[in-house]
Amino acid sequence: MSAITQLRNPPRRRGMCPGVLAPMEVGDGLLVRVRVPAGVLPAASAKRIAELGRRYGNGLVDLSHRGNLQLRGVAASNMAALITELRALGYVSEDAESEAVRNVLTSPTAGLDGTAVLDVRPYALALDARLAADRDLHRLPPKFGWLVDGGGQATLFDSSTDVRFDAVAGAVAGAVNGPLFHVGLGGTFAEAAVLGHCRPDDLVELAAALAQAFLELRQTLAEPPRRMAGLVKALGVEVLRERVAGLLSCPHPSHAAHGPLPSPAGQGRELQSPPLRSGGGSGWGQTPPTRLVLGPQPTWLGVAFPFGRLDVDRLEALAALTHEIRITPWRALLLAAPQDGAAEKATALGGILDHHDIRLKLTACSGVTGCDVGTTDTHADGLAIAERAAGLLEAVRMVHVSGCAKGCAHPGAADVTLIAREGVYDVALNAAPGGTPWRSGLTPDAAVAAVADLSVEELSRVR
Repeated sequence: MSAITQLRNPPRRRGMCPGVLAPMEVGDGLLVRVRVPAGVLPAASAKRIAELGRRYGNGLVDLSHRGNLQLRGVAASNMAALITELRALGYVSEDAESEAVRNVLTSPTAGLDGTAVLDVRPYALALDARLAADRDLHRLPPKFGWLVDGGGQATLFDSSTDVRFDAVAGAVAGAVNGPLFHVGLGGTFAEAAVLGHCRPDDLVELAAALAQAFLELRQTLAEPPRRMAGLVKALGVEVLRERVAGLLSCPHPSHAAHGPLPSPAGQGRELQSPPLRSGGGSGWGQTPPTRLVLGPQPTWLGVAFPFGRLDVDRLEALAALTHEIRITPWRALLLAAPQDGAAEKATALGGILDHHDIRLKLTACSGVTGCDVGTTDTHADGLAIAERAAGLLEAVRMVHVSGCAKGCAHPGAADVTLIAREGVYDVALNAAPGGTPWRSGLTPDAAVAAVADLSVEELSRVR
């Protein structure tokens, strides 16, 4: 059965429906992660999830970098009732093993963006279904990830994963006409080892074959890697290519490293094209997709919130403005075919529609309000920096406020990083959490003032 047929006639079986990962204990209760297959959330489901978050949680909702919703503050005594309600909606499977491996990141604008190479929703949903149904694949490590990107305005070039399928258009000698998927292993588009190309209808079988090869080959190593990049580093890509050669299409994968660059928005991506590098990692305000999806677009309205945090009232109100919400890996929501006046209403709800908004330059974990390790109110301190250090934020890529040294919200380097410990901050410049402090032991107010007084010139001297 082709992926298109599966979308039109979805199988009805246990484990094929959306679901949640096992809840995580955090500072404000249990965190329940709700998977949204292909990132497509009907408005009616969004409203119902908001009701459940209000009834069983603390009313806060986080948007994750993997395109999921997270309900916060769920009491252990409410978990059974919440899961029952989500299962009644079709959002929970009884099979925890299948839920753990259904990590498929999909272009959030699939089917909305006319400049995309391919509408990848059928193939992403078919892959999700195969991962849920195939018990042999349930042995994959829980964080083993897949990516299906259709190109267009909001590409997933900078999203890192284990196996990626990036749609490319065009025809060359020996290749089929029409779109193909460029297949990469381990990393972003530019970092991943090139495996080759496959026809869209072969994606699911190729993915399953790659998963089986990974599971078998990792056991031949003294220390079995948990990610595809580790296996490729240890054994090379050729050993994997030999395992799946019958599912790959021409041209030879070595040809894929050369050719013309795609346009900045990714339109008309050609078969031999490498991606444009956006640089700077995945923080707000750094990648082209963030700039391209926010605000009113021809077929959607892009809305972000500071730190990817909103509440159930806002989620419910946004759902009333559309028939369908798309969840993005950039911690923003897309309202498909929004109602008239939706932009004004979303702004009144506190939504960010302008990609120039300096609050998008800030990242922060939950801090003391949502983590048992955090000792400062990271969100409040981040917003205080936005109010007092607008000039600096306009000139830098990111300011990161971390509630502890782990740096969960952004473990990489930022222009300015505040690391909390016992209610005070150490401030590091051009460093990751744990880097050499520029200032140490500052109270939250003093840390905000220090960042506000920091000049771009002083910051650049530390680079």
